[in-house]
Amino acid sequence: MKFKIAFFSLVFILNQALFSQKYKIEKIPEWVKEVNIPSKSLFAKYDISLGYYLSLSDCQVNLENNSYFNREVRNVVSYSGITKASQLFVTYDTAYQHLKIHHLFIWRKGEKIDRTGELDFKILNNEYNLHQGLYMGRITAYINLNDIRKDDQIDFSYTIVGANPIFGNEKYIFATLETANPIDLISLRVLYSKEKDYKYKCVNRDSTIQIFDTLVGNLRQIEIIGENVKAFKFEDNMPNWAMPYKYFTLTSFNSWKDVNTWAQNVFALKKEPNLESVFKEIFTGGETTDEKIDKIIHFVQNEIRYMGIESGIGSIKPFPPEQVVKQRFGDCKDKSLLLVSLLKKVGIAEAYPALVNTFMQDFTSNLSISNQVFNHCIVTFVYNNKTYWVDPTLEQQGGNFKNMSVFDYGQALVIGIPLDSLTKMAVIDTSSSIDIKDEFFITSFTEPAKYEILSIRHGMEADRRRMILEQHSAEDLSKYVTDDLKKYYPIVNRVDDIVINDDIKNNEFSVKYKYELDGFWQDGDKQSDKRYAGYWIFKFEPQTLYQDLNVSPCETRKTDYAILYPLNLSYKVIFHFPKDLLIYDKYTKCDNEAFFFDEKIEQISANSFQVSYNYKTKVKGIKAENYKKIC
Repeated sequence: MKFKIAFFSLVFILNQALFSQKYKIEKIPEWVKEVNIPSKSLFAKYDISLGYYLSLSDCQVNLENNSYFNREVRNVVSYSGITKASQLFVTYDTAYQHLKIHHLFIWRKGEKIDRTGELDFKILNNEYNLHQGLYMGRITAYINLNDIRKDDQIDFSYTIVGANPIFGNEKYIFATLETANPIDLISLRVLYSKEKDYKYKCVNRDSTIQIFDTLVGNLRQIEIIGENVKAFKFEDNMPNWAMPYKYFTLTSFNSWKDVNTWAQNVFALKKEPNLESVFKEIFTGGETTDEKIDKIIHFVQNEIRYMGIESGIGSIKPFPPEQVVKQRFGDCKDKSLLLVSLLKKVGIAEAYPALVNTFMQDFTSNLSISNQVFNHCIVTFVYNNKTYWVDPTLEQQGGNFKNMSVFDYGQALVIGIPLDSLTKMAVIDTSSSIDIKDEFFITSFTEPAKYEILSIRHGMEADRRRMILEQHSAEDLSKYVTDDLKKYYPIVNRVDDIVINDDIKNNEFSVKYKYELDGFWQDGDKQSDKRYAGYWIFKFEPQTLYQDLNVSPCETRKTDYAILYPLNLSYKVIFHFPKDLLIYDKYTKCDNEAFFFDEKIEQISANSFQVSYNYKTKVKGIKAENYKKIC
């Protein structure tokens, strides 16, 4: 989960991770079943990417002692594959897991070279998300192997022992059964007590994958065997929720209601929080309930900074609201529980934290029922018989709680409402939009033209632009636009500072830029194409549209196609020329189940005309069977 938790001494934690959390070299556990390396392969050199592939991928899980055994045999098929195949690394959570290394063999020309005794892993701290306010609490054992050659097989095995205690006795496994490279033999084996009623399934399985369900003493043994597994071909713009590849999943949960019971225990408070200090800080007296709700939401979003530690129990269990207020930071679950507690104290009885999956969204229920399928926490509450959703991790949101923008994460587990299914958010965003107007004032065919850009954003689009300027200066934004213009026009000069207007009450954010452009006219008499003789030529393309319109081949697809949603873009370009002209009006429209787009060209005065574009998406993705027609 991407839940976060606060920390008190980062230096102390890092020291423990780097110096206390080591690894041991031990023999392979007795419960592990030996799997032989395939002697032959059906794959040719040109079936392989990265210069190496797996001859064997062997994963064995003993759920009775929380042990996860892994063995990989990497087959180096070209010189380019030596560098990547030679790097071994294992990442694990230092709070509850420890690492056991078993062996490193190099198979060269049929001979086994035992290099286990030479292993000297470096322990690396991989806190690459600290700049985002996240401490992951994980370390990586890393080694770059010496003397690896083409046609070598690198045989490496290890076991990670331990499970996050916050999950208790509940179990969950998700394992992919194919990758972007072929695999000669993939083996997955899961052991658990025959008394346990775990649910498992192998999704998108074909004849290359076999399943065996047997008993070994007091244990149930699930074996998945895949031979000559071809590479999975990923398509461009494949949605996060599309999982067309083969995978295995197992869970100990029987219903979402059971998951909700677990979540209620995790989010339960030992005592009623005292939050009077917050009310003294944000209330002046005499506020209506509506005004109190707004002030509470803005306090949690803006005054409690985002900071979390993704390690151990703290990666799941929130801090008490009083502590979050005191330390003035928290992650999504901390901020959500605080917001819920504050709302209840002003009379909003039906306020709840809600767990979502930002990747799976509307398809979260397609996953196996588990407490480990969520990665974000937000808040929902009912006021005057209407349901509202709030993301307390968003900053500088405009408007009030009745029209505040929130992304539709699809399905949510509302903690405290123990349903047998997930709750549909059903958020319809009608306020978010982008209105851009470009205006060219061309007074001569040889002198610079004046160029103005006015960008007006509403709703979530205004929130996004406001958040960008929380991290970057106005000068940074101006430089980005200027540099982009220089890609299309020979001479670009900024003639004034950008002008920013932020109407946070109505959640409207506007930016205005002013430039001089020169060198874009071409003398038709100097062109190789004689059709242009006697004309001045100025070529224009609506570059502003290109960042939101993807270019993909119009071919039959196997997976759905993701599009940016919601998006409501209006783009208008006005040209004022030095001489009168005649323009034939033109209107083009494309309207289907995925999006609406139109282009309108019209003359607006003797020497001026405008081109206007409207682009509005209707869905998050296009079904594979409909893609070619829509494309």
